[in-house]
Amino acid sequence: MAKAIGYVYFRDYFDKDDEILIKHLEKEMDVVKLCPEKDIDYESIKRKAENCQVVLNNYVIGRVTSESIEFSKTLEELGKTVINSSHSYYYEEDKWMFYLKCLEHKLPTPRTYLIPKETKYDSKEIKELLKEKELVLKAVFSERGLCVEKVANYPEFKAKLRKIVRRNPSSPLIAQEFVPNANKSYRATLIGHELRQFIVKIGTNWKQKGDVKNETFRTVKADDEVKRLCERASKAFGMQICGLDLVKNGDSWHIIEANSCPYMCFIRKDSSRLMGEMAAYLAGLS
Repeated sequence: MAKAIGYVYFRDYFDKDDEILIKHLEKEMDVVKLCPEKDIDYESIKRKAENCQVVLNNYVIGRVTSESIEFSKTLEELGKTVINSSHSYYYEEDKWMFYLKCLEHKLPTPRTYLIPKETKYDSKEIKELLKEKELVLKAVFSERGLCVEKVANYPEFKAKLRKIVRRNPSSPLIAQEFVPNANKSYRATLIGHELRQFIVKIGTNWKQKGDVKNETFRTVKADDEVKRLCERASKAFGMQICGLDLVKNGDSWHIIEANSCPYMCFIRKDSSRLMGEMAAYLAGLS
């Protein structure tokens, strides 16, 4: 029996990048397409995925996040290995749990605070924090910088906290100490816990959102120090396929976030290579 891999997708998000990745996967094994919009019956999901020991779900994104996670959990209940697991999203990609994991494994990251929003926060404590450093407010569950705001004083803190809550009322909030970054950040892409691509993202302000229209991306060489750091972090987070966002201040690296469904096409001419390496890795797991 030929090896098979499950491929989770949503119709509104399916694009040419999916087609490229599926072609790479089909060179290695059979691909069983699984669509949560169509595959809604447990028994039919079970039958369809019967020969798939491994399932790729790279669709924990946007408005389909919750449905995608439920589908991953269903497949995990069926004994399938889902890349990346639902645990990766709900724990390691959770921005507060990410911080705790960094502390546990002594990974460099900005000091982070859990900010109450359902109950009254201590304004004195917030004001004391803002005397020392600017803070970056973030929704614990968010993507592409949509619920990320920098604050320098208490009035800004109150206004931007309300702004984030309006945009994402269900998510808890954190505040990271701001690390000056000269309008640059870095993305490390790892496959099988090995660094496969390292790029610099250059924007017009402090926040780089991965906007391919308004930001510049180029591949840079990762030195041994940052390579070891990224690979150690990927293992600590339990993400076989991982995108790490980093900033550098002086000689010090700081890991800012981990992404369990990393975008592969910042450097368009290099994306097919990355997808091929991902397909080869997944074939080895199947």
